[in-house]
Amino acid sequence: MQKRHPSALSMFDWMMTPAKGKRVVVFLDNDGTLSPIVEDPSRAFMSDSMRSVVREVARYFPTAIISGRSRDKVQYF
Repeated sequence: MQKRHPSALSMFDWMMTPAKGKRVVVFLDNDGTLSPIVEDPSRAFMSDSMRSVVREVARYFPTAIISGRSRDKVQYF
């Protein structure tokens, strides 16, 4: 059974209230967040719809993808 977590979108206003007037930076993990966890890490790819969402977020907030992998491995996933 897959564990369900609360949606950050449903709590967006609550999260942003303390950030008013401050610079918000978004850090996203690739494995299991932006792409599904897979047995072979070379097969982990971000879907087109997720890529679109990340681009939209990056229009409003500085955004970084964090990973334990090398930049070359993550840059084009």
